[in-house]
Amino acid sequence: MKSLLLFIGSVTLSTYALAGNMLSSDSMDATRDATRDKNSFEKILSNKDLERLHKEMTRYGMSEIGMEARRQMIGTEEGHAYHRALQKKEKNTAG
Repeated sequence: MKSLLLFIGSVTLSTYALAGNMLSSDSMDATRDATRDKNSFEKILSNKDLERLHKEMTRYGMSEIGMEARRQMIGTEEGHAYHRALQKKEKNTAG
């Protein structure tokens, strides 16, 4: 019985230590990625064509002009990247 408790305790302790190491390395990676991503987000957000499309999307909503802008923006990877960068910027300024 003592050996079973000792085994369970050692497994619990080692799992806890491993999880702590994984969390700290993830947070360090996230910090490093955040500084790199900040520069790339600023670069993406400076794209005037995507900025124009986004304004048309929000200004004209569900009208034909707004839907056409939405289609052009969704149809490209750059449009998706612009949208993600805009969400991150809003999240960072709100929090």
